Formats: sequence, C-alpha cells, structure tokens
Amino acid sequence: MTEQNAEQIERSLARPPCYRCGEAYTALDAGKHTEPISCNVCPRCKMMPACYTCRNMYCGCEVHQ
Repeated sequence: MTEQNAEQIERSLARPPCYRCGEAYTALDAGKHTEPISCNVCPRCKMMPACYTCRNMYCGCEVHQ
C-alpha cells in the first residue's frame, strides 16, 4: 500500500457518520450521502441525498421510499 492510499483511507475513516441516515461512509460512496437529488414529487424529500428516507406515506418518489 502506498503512502497516498494510506492517507486516503485515513481521511475516509475520519468522516463523521451521515447526518441523514447515521451510516459511516467513505469517499467512494460520499455522493449517496451528500449530493442532493431533485425528485420534484414530495416537498419533504425535495433536494435530499439518496440515503434519506422520507417516511411520508403519500410520497411518490422512488429514490427516497
């Protein structure tokens, strides 16, 4: 393992758990926890990341259900 790879792993492990779902995540799957998805269906989950679960029984968004 090179020094650069070890440094990347260390930075990934230093991240706090996701605010929305509580999962620990690395740089490889950070998009799922940080990038908002515009579903434009439900106002509750609008612009939330893919890991967010809406829990609104009338929500028609396939990503956040």
